[in-house]
Amino acid sequence: MAKFSIITIAAVVVAGIVGMIVLMALMMGSMMGGAGSDPSGETPAVGVTEVRLEDFAFAPANIVIDAGTTVTWTNKDNVAHTVTSDDGDELESEYFGRDGTFRHTFDTPGECRYNCEPHPNMHGRVTARPLS
Repeated sequence: MAKFSIITIAAVVVAGIVGMIVLMALMMGSMMGGAGSDPSGETPAVGVTEVRLEDFAFAPANIVIDAGTTVTWTNKDNVAHTVTSDDGDELESEYFGRDGTFRHTFDTPGECRYNCEPHPNMHGRVTARPLS
């Protein structure tokens, strides 16, 4: 039977506790959504139709398109995200994982604010302009 010193056992216990704390901190950061995105603090990207979900943010978070345009969101994170309207049900994606996409055509002019359901710090905005 192997004999372990009290110092060796204590070192293993402390290393295990530290490892658990680090893992919990990483998991909480992922669950809370990191820094997120805020479209009000971003200059609108005109004519952009591709939005990345990356580092727990929509990028770009504020786009302007012509009505009738399809926008594609592509997840570049290793966790699942959604694209969900703040109000109403215009945008209601399922959860989609890494490299998954969600597409929506904005037929009606107006503003659509959206978020990611599981990550409350992720916000975006699409403004669809009327056709001239």
